[in-house]
Parts: sequence; C-alpha cells; structure tokens
Amino acid sequence: MAPARTTDVDFTQFYNIVNGEKRSSKEFLHGFNPSTQQDLWDVPIASPEDIEETIQAAKTAFKSWSKTAMDERSVLLKKYAEAIKPYLGDLGDLVMKEIGKPVRFAHHEAQYAYSELIKSANLRLEDETVQGEDREYVLRYQPLGVVAAICPWNYPLGQATMKFLPGLMAGNTVIVKPSPFSPYSALKLVEIAQGILPPGVLSVLNGNDSLGPLLTTHPGIAKISFAGSVATGKKIAESAAKTLKRVTLELGGNDATIVCKDVDIEKAAPQVILGAFFNTGQVCAGTKRIYIHEDIYPQFLEAIAKAARSFKVGASDAEGVTIGPVQNEMQYNKVKSIFDDAKTHGYKTIGNGAVIDKKGFFFEPTIVDQPPANSRIVTEEQFGPIVPSMPWSTEEEVIELANDSEMGLGASVWSNDLEQATRIAKQLDVGSVHINSMEKVSIKIPFGGHKESGIGVEGGPGAIKTYCDLQVLHYYKAGDAQVH
Repeated sequence: MAPARTTDVDFTQFYNIVNGEKRSSKEFLHGFNPSTQQDLWDVPIASPEDIEETIQAAKTAFKSWSKTAMDERSVLLKKYAEAIKPYLGDLGDLVMKEIGKPVRFAHHEAQYAYSELIKSANLRLEDETVQGEDREYVLRYQPLGVVAAICPWNYPLGQATMKFLPGLMAGNTVIVKPSPFSPYSALKLVEIAQGILPPGVLSVLNGNDSLGPLLTTHPGIAKISFAGSVATGKKIAESAAKTLKRVTLELGGNDATIVCKDVDIEKAAPQVILGAFFNTGQVCAGTKRIYIHEDIYPQFLEAIAKAARSFKVGASDAEGVTIGPVQNEMQYNKVKSIFDDAKTHGYKTIGNGAVIDKKGFFFEPTIVDQPPANSRIVTEEQFGPIVPSMPWSTEEEVIELANDSEMGLGASVWSNDLEQATRIAKQLDVGSVHINSMEKVSIKIPFGGHKESGIGVEGGPGAIKTYCDLQVLHYYKAGDAQVH
C-alpha cells in the first residue's frame, strides 16, 4: 500500500517559497523536456524584493532554529522525510522530464533524496574536550547563519539535499537556488517541507542569471555551498571574498580511469564505459579519460566499444533506456563541438556522435581512439556521452598523464594486483580514487576535489561541521590563570 498523502501538492503549479509561503511572480521562465524539446511548466522568477524578504526571514528564523535542540531538529527532518515519501514517484517523474534522465535512474534519485533525509536526521554535533597542561579545552561547533545552496542541473534532488540537510541539522537556515535548467523537483521538494519546518528555515528561490550574484554578494548570507563548473565556481569565490563568506565549492572534473594489463577484460570493460556514460556522461565524478595498458589496448577498446553499443539511447520514459538526451541545448552544442573537433583533426571515432532522427538532444555514445594529449577531447571536461581512450606503457607515464590536468576531482584504477592499484592511486592528485569500480559518490564519506575541482568537502559524518564555525572554550582552575 502506498503511503498516505498528508498534504495536497499540485505538480503542475510551481512557486518560490518565501518565509514559509508560496510566492508567484510577475516574471516567469520555463524549462524544456530534453527528450522532446517541448516546453515544461512556467516557474516564477524571484524579484529583488523576494530575495531580500527571503534572506531577512531566514535570518529571523535562524535566531530560534539555531537554539532548537538537535534531537528536535532530527524529529522534524524525519517528519519531513515521511511527508515526502508519498510523492517520491511524482518527484522522480519531474526529474525524468526536466533532466531527461531515464525513468529508473530518475526515480532512484528521488529515493536517494529520501534516504539522505533519513541519514542526515541522525547527524550530531558533540562538544569535544581536550586536556592541556594548564587548562581544559572544549571545542564547540556553532551554526553560521543563512546558507545559500546553489545547485546544478544534473542532480536537482540529490545535490539540493546533500547541501541543505547537513546545513539544517547544524542549526543554519538554508535558501535553495535550483538551476534554471531544472528547477521543478527542487521547488516541490522545498514546498513539501512547509508546515513541518518553521517558516524561513528552508526556502527556495528560482531565478535567472542575476539571482546567483545577488545571493553571493548579499551581506546576510553567511555561506555559499555550490556545485557546478570551475568557471562559475571561481566567480562565486571572488564574489564571496568581498564579505569573507564561507564557501564549499564542488566543481568540475576531468577524471582519469587507469586500466592495468591484468584485468578481466570482459568483467571490467562494461563497468569502465558505464562510468563514462552514466547519466549521459553528465556527472562531475565520472570518467572523462580512459588510459588502457598497451598490452591489452586493442582487446579492451573493442570490449568497451561493444558495451557502449549495447546501451539503448532514447527518451527518458522509454523502456530499457540507459542513455537519455543531453540536458540542454548549450551543453549539447558543446559536446557536438568536441566531437566535430575530433573529426576535423582526423581522430578515429567509435560512434557517430549526434543522433539526428530524434526530436531531443540525443548523442550516440562515442569513444575517440588515441587522440593526442593536448586535444580538446582530452583536456576539456566533456560532460556528455563522449570519451577518449589512450594506451599507456609504464606506471610513471600514466600517473603523469592522469595528473596532467588543472582539475583533480576523482579517478579509478583497475587491477587484480591491489598493491599495484594502491601504489598508483596514492600518486594521483585527486580527492577520491575508486579501485576496481567506476566512481560512485557516497554521502557516507567526504567528497571533494583537489586543485581547481573545488574547495572543501561534502558528505560523511563530518559534513555537518562544514556548516559551522569553531569556538574554543579555555577552562582554567580558579586562581591558576597566569599571564605568560
């Protein structure tokens, strides 16, 4: 039996949430279904007045929310989770339509958001005591204030919950800003929270390109948590520096997969190529470069090509689809441009690139065979279903190639020799290395990047501390304090 719906939620009408209330606007935008290029619903564009009112309401709510006991916050978040549960199918359908994510993966993302709610409700902040020679230290973690969670378009539910849940549990109030490419599911997710969480504790504002800068420069915002491109992340860091806001930046990746010569080709190849093409290649922590040992290069290349050909490309609601459309026209054109560059330079391609007999932004999964190290397909984050493969001969060579990037988000190493895999992994300048698996982000463990792939981490039991300032209390025995 499906869970009972305790509130009436209309999944065809969308609102900003300002001080706990639904708010429309004089101006609207709308997304597109990338499977069909058909218009989706109108969504309101937050006005400067909406933004100011939302921030002030969040500041007011912070005064009491920050003093609410963690156990009480936990109870409310669990109630929120139960309120969402009856709508997981509807939320999954929104993700399917706004992202073009195949239906089984879209509904998995909705379930993932629900699971994050349950897990995050169990986060706790405890004071830590340290004994010194002349005093006792107590380390306390205090919430920052109002947090702006600026979310990308590729995981609208997963990214929003990864940001606002630890922020709320730490005692902050949070304003979610979804991507204008995919605002729908996040707007509904926050709408369902109203009536459970106090007004102003969790808000959501949809907007155009001017909204982000207004949030990052506003003195009432204490922290920015952002996921998106390196270029935008740099602009946010520059903007936030003017008021020394705290920032967490989860940015792009040009992640390398290193395949050693002793792997089981038939078992490893399908997982390796799925790591490149999952979510239509639109994953920051996904394979962007494949390095295969020269001794098995022809065989492994054929195996990943065979696996890629087995992936069904199609509309997000079609049965058995693994590869949906690219989410938006701008990204589609970038992927197509990288493919055209490869063809112009005469690089061998396995796969024909753009799919022209469908209405949406479809692109056939494509492997570019042995392009040079300075080619666009190798140096740029493709963020689509196209990936280069290159041979390597020595560990020293492949480590240098893998590290030859301004980004350092993640990587994967495939080998039956765990000593070799570990030796390689420890020399990669990245935040996460997955051994004998495609990259799989887990909120149970800290996730972040090196170099230009970001600042700070998300996830893990310590995620809650990233939404806090540290205060240290120094306790001396009465009469023992001395001037040194």
